[in-house]
Amino acid sequence: MGYISVKGITISSYPHKERDRVVIFFSDELGKIKANMRSVRSGNSKRSGLSDEFLYEKILLYQKNNWFTVTDVTLIDAFVKAKSNIDNYKVFSYIRELVILLVPFEQPDTQIFDLILDTIKMLELIDAPDTILASFILHFLKYTGFPVKLPKEVRDTYYFHPETGGFNNFKGTTVDQETVKEIIFLASTPIKNINPVDNAKIILRLLNNFIIYHADSSHFNKFLETIEKLSNI
Repeated sequence: MGYISVKGITISSYPHKERDRVVIFFSDELGKIKANMRSVRSGNSKRSGLSDEFLYEKILLYQKNNWFTVTDVTLIDAFVKAKSNIDNYKVFSYIRELVILLVPFEQPDTQIFDLILDTIKMLELIDAPDTILASFILHFLKYTGFPVKLPKEVRDTYYFHPETGGFNNFKGTTVDQETVKEIIFLASTPIKNINPVDNAKIILRLLNNFIIYHADSSHFNKFLETIEKLSNI
């Protein structure tokens, strides 16, 4: 119990009581946490807007038993440039969904924290949301214990199937050599050093099937349906 100072990225939030919001943060010191932000829904609150999604903030928390309360918060970065490009909404949506779906609460993980931060910063540097998203997913799956199995040798034909953990020699969707090279590049290169690839949409389809197999498929399927509908607007 006591006060804890962290840096965190707001992932999601929901109303609590009459004026509060419970915010899901991914923090540098504590991992994914829930914290109550008091009076943030009040019209004259100085904290109005500070519970919005994907803000990078310095947060002072008070912990009592298993409950965190935000006692002070300072905005570090609102990622305005990244959010100004409507094509980036899909990347933000995936980050939110995968963090909520696959990351347990209160397990510190600086790799995931840095990955989320670097991913959003890349959205401000290059206009390649599908490439950035594919890279994010590959690294995220590795850090959460679901690494995609990559091919170990050059072959004429590559197969990809979630049941085998990814690439294998006999089963699944056939994948051409160029796409395989791009997957290996994105999986082995820090996200802040990547450049756009040509087959990002194909890679995303493979990764979506991988996540559906290894996670809560019904929940993730509904998410993908929503993304597809929004993409067609």
